[in-house]
Amino acid sequence: MGLMDEILKRLELLHPKIIDLKLDRVKKLLRKLGNPEKSIPPVIHVAGTNGKGSTIAMIKAGLQRSGFRTHTYTSPHLVSFNERIEIGDKRISEDALKEVLKECEKVNNSQPITFFEITTCAAFLAFSRASADYTLLEVGLGGEFDATNVIQNPVASIITPISFDHKEYLGSSIKKIAAAKAGIIKKNTTTIISNQSPIVKRILDAKCVSNNSNVIWSAESFTVSSSRKLIIQKLSKKSIEYPFPNLIGTHQIGNAMTAISTLTYLKIPEKHICEGLTSTYWPARLQEINNGNLYELIKKYNINNKLWIDGGHNEDASIQLSKSVGFMNKKNLHVIFGCLEHKDHRSFLRNLVGVASSLSIVEIDNQPSSLIKTVGVSIAQEVGWKNIYSANSIRDAIKNICSQDEASYPTVSILICGSLYLAGQALKENGVEI
Repeated sequence: MGLMDEILKRLELLHPKIIDLKLDRVKKLLRKLGNPEKSIPPVIHVAGTNGKGSTIAMIKAGLQRSGFRTHTYTSPHLVSFNERIEIGDKRISEDALKEVLKECEKVNNSQPITFFEITTCAAFLAFSRASADYTLLEVGLGGEFDATNVIQNPVASIITPISFDHKEYLGSSIKKIAAAKAGIIKKNTTTIISNQSPIVKRILDAKCVSNNSNVIWSAESFTVSSSRKLIIQKLSKKSIEYPFPNLIGTHQIGNAMTAISTLTYLKIPEKHICEGLTSTYWPARLQEINNGNLYELIKKYNINNKLWIDGGHNEDASIQLSKSVGFMNKKNLHVIFGCLEHKDHRSFLRNLVGVASSLSIVEIDNQPSSLIKTVGVSIAQEVGWKNIYSANSIRDAIKNICSQDEASYPTVSILICGSLYLAGQALKENGVEI
C-alpha cells in the first residue's frame, strides 16, 4: 500500500458512517483551517441525479476555450483519487494532494468526520492556494446537507435532471429527493435548471421564488435538429446553432443545453461554446475504448469488435442508456453488468433486455456491497433475460462472449455498465490513463 492509499484509508476510519448528512463537522474543520472556502474563485455549484459530471465537463471546456482557468471538484473517481480535484485545468499532483490531505488530517485531530467531508475540505484548501477564474463544484450527495453546500455565494447554481437515487439517505419519495437537491439554491443567485418532471419542477420553482433566485429553465429556449445534429438556441433577437456535444448519448443533448445556458449566462462567446462542446471529454459515459489491454483482448478475436464503458447506475440512467445504444445491432451487442446491491438493479436490467442479445453478470472487485452474482442472475432471469453468463471477471466475460461460434456472433460490441465502480475497474484493467 502506497503512502497516498495509507492516508486515504486513515481518513475513511475517522467516522463510522460512510455518509452522515450534516454540515457542522465540515464547518468546524474549515474554521480551524482558516475558512479556505471563502477564498476560492467564483463557484458554479452543480447538483442533480444524473448528468452532473458531463454538464460540468462541457461548461469547463467552454470556459477553458474562452481563456478562463478553472478549478474542478467531482466525485467519485474511476481509477485514481486525484481525478476528483483539478487545479487550474490540471489534475492535482500526488505531492500537492498528500500535502492538503495530511494538513486536514492534522488539523482535524482525529475528530469524527466523514471521508467525503474531509476530502472536500482538502479540495477547498488546494483551491484557495492557486489562482483560477472559476471553481466548478459538484455536489457529492443531495444538496442541502452536502459538504459542498458550505458555499454561500455561488455565481450560479445548476440542477441537472432529478430522479430516484440514494433513497436510503435522501428519502423514499421524489419530493424529498428534489427538496434535498434544491438546498443548493441560494438567495439572490441565478439558478439554471435542466428539464425536470412536473412535480420536481414545482418544488424547484417554489424554492427559487422563496429565495428570490432568478431561474433559467435550460430546455425552454432550445430546439433540436437531429438530421443536422444541431442544438438551436432561440434568443429574443436571433437563433444560434450549436453542434451536438462530443459525448455520445441522447441524454447528453439535454446536458449540453444546460451547459450552453450556463455559458451564455456567463457571457462566453458562441465560438468558444461551440469549440467546448466538440472537444468535451468525460470518461465512462458511453465511452468507446480504442486502446489498452481490454481493447487488445477483444481485437485478438476479431479486428472489428468494439468495447464500450458506461458508468450510469440508476433506473433513469438505464433508460437513457437503452436509447443511446439504439444505433448498435441488438444481435451483436452483449452486456457485462455489475452494480452495488442497494441500487435498483431490477429496473436497470429490465430496461436493457430489449437492446442486447446476452448478459454477463460480474461482481465488482474490492466492493463488499457489490451485488452477488447468483442474485444478479436470478433477477436477470425474472425480468426477461435468456442468454445469461455468470462470469468470474470482466476478462472472463469478454473471453466468453468473443469465443462464441463466429457464425452466431461474427463481430461483437461489448457494453460494460451498471456502476461507476465497475466502469472504474474496467478502465483500471484496461491500463490506459484516463
